[in-house]
Amino acid sequence: METNHTFTNEIWDVAIVGGGVSGIYSGWRLINSSSSKSEILRDWAAKRPDGKLKIGVFERSSRIGGRLLSLTPPGMPNMRAELGAMHYTSNQILLRSLIENKLHLKTYDFPGSYPENILYLRGVHLREQDLSDPEKVPYNMQWHEQRKSASELVAAAIEQILPGAKNIPASQWHEVKQTALFDGVKLYQQGFSNVLNRVMSNEAYEFIRYAGGFDTILSNWNAADAIAWYLAYFGPDAQYMGLVDGFESVALKLKDEFVKAGGEVHLNCELRSFNTCTLEDNTTGIELRFQNNSTVRCRRLILAMPRRSLELLDRTNSILDPNNVEVRQMIESVSPQPLLKIFLCYENPWWQAAKVHSGKSNTDLPVRQCYYFGTEGDKSGADKNNRNSLMMASYDDGHSRNYWIGMRRQQTIEQPENFQRNQTVADRTLDFDYSQWQKYLPSAAIVNELQRQLKEIHGLKYITDPYDAAYMDWGADPFGGAYNLWKIHAKSWEIIPKMIQPVAEMPVYICGEAYCDNQGWVDGALQNAELMLQTHFQLHPPDWLLSP
Repeated sequence: METNHTFTNEIWDVAIVGGGVSGIYSGWRLINSSSSKSEILRDWAAKRPDGKLKIGVFERSSRIGGRLLSLTPPGMPNMRAELGAMHYTSNQILLRSLIENKLHLKTYDFPGSYPENILYLRGVHLREQDLSDPEKVPYNMQWHEQRKSASELVAAAIEQILPGAKNIPASQWHEVKQTALFDGVKLYQQGFSNVLNRVMSNEAYEFIRYAGGFDTILSNWNAADAIAWYLAYFGPDAQYMGLVDGFESVALKLKDEFVKAGGEVHLNCELRSFNTCTLEDNTTGIELRFQNNSTVRCRRLILAMPRRSLELLDRTNSILDPNNVEVRQMIESVSPQPLLKIFLCYENPWWQAAKVHSGKSNTDLPVRQCYYFGTEGDKSGADKNNRNSLMMASYDDGHSRNYWIGMRRQQTIEQPENFQRNQTVADRTLDFDYSQWQKYLPSAAIVNELQRQLKEIHGLKYITDPYDAAYMDWGADPFGGAYNLWKIHAKSWEIIPKMIQPVAEMPVYICGEAYCDNQGWVDGALQNAELMLQTHFQLHPPDWLLSP
């Protein structure tokens, strides 16, 4: 059930705060494991008249999904605007198994870069296929750096930093992160952009930043973690998959099955503080206090929250108390990474006039990346005459994000005027509920500037005006960022297991994407949740895992 009310005095077995993917996954795994070999869960269930665990997920917002946010665009019932996570890779075994082997969600091949995709750099129009001609590329790179894509340049640099890195098995990276050296210094004590700039020209580094589309993954985060991360997910063998019903469907399907099995989901429940308490059986439990002063007592508490959300809690308890130096340092060992996405809806795929049909184009303009999500009428089961088309017009993960935020806040006396949608086009889909989409409207100033830059990127004097738009900035509270990255000097291999239960004598556990090996990916969040569940709740590995 989903409720918004004051709670009874009944003791919960597990309270999970955070309705993102790691939180709802943890609840789903626990509620379906009461008959397993876990003595802890069996004992708790045996104490209840119905023999079932009492597990609740408490979410501060009005929705389940967290940083998984998939919207159906007006006029495009078979399309999804992925304002959050949008794809996974074939080598992410846990998530892939969950999606394909357990939840049976429909997938599709997520488009990557194609030869005809545009690179608009330093005022020069290129196609991806032009990178083989150094005379066309407006960067003065060294001879051995030429004729390479951005990912190929990074891979070559990594081979200089850590020879043989591409052949290191995933099982060995745990040790490599601790011992690997570059120029006599441990890699984890150095920044990724620092070591990259030691082995490549500045022109090559500028090229990989802008031609690759991303700022944060090439920034100065922990070089040991960065190299392992990059090789795993941007290697030549990576195959990307999307979800037909949107990535949010992972969380929603887990939620439905969790509730069906007897779990409870409580929305609009903002946790204010928590502390230890003594339960009726004289065991140590946790009392949670929510923003409306409602309280919940539980045997164990799971905080499925990123760094910034943890910092927003009352910090007087013994875990988050600033005087607890060790825990504070662990919490601060990662840096939240801001990111925003802006989608535009058009009556036709105007970009085909520039001879691009799918994939993405990159630029050094503030737009940075634009993805061609496709046309409604080309989707399976759709009206073939419906040519409404969707573009992720900007995907910003670095300094350009502030460019768009400035336009959102450019007026001090009154808010910028919201984009005025073309209601005639937007409402072509019968029974469309506009209320969810409307929450994410950008300002008119943002849309007008996007249009100007899109014309320049595609070399077109005229493009169709958008009839609707959506905007999401993940740098705002309570997220603080779309994902997190390990700081220089952070010993991730030590922090990850410690952070799951920061204080040994307190039954409080932290899981999610922030403190894991695969930051920025849903798979990493689930891996971290599994580590917590198997280590501290005695759960066995899932029986639905596919072979690597």
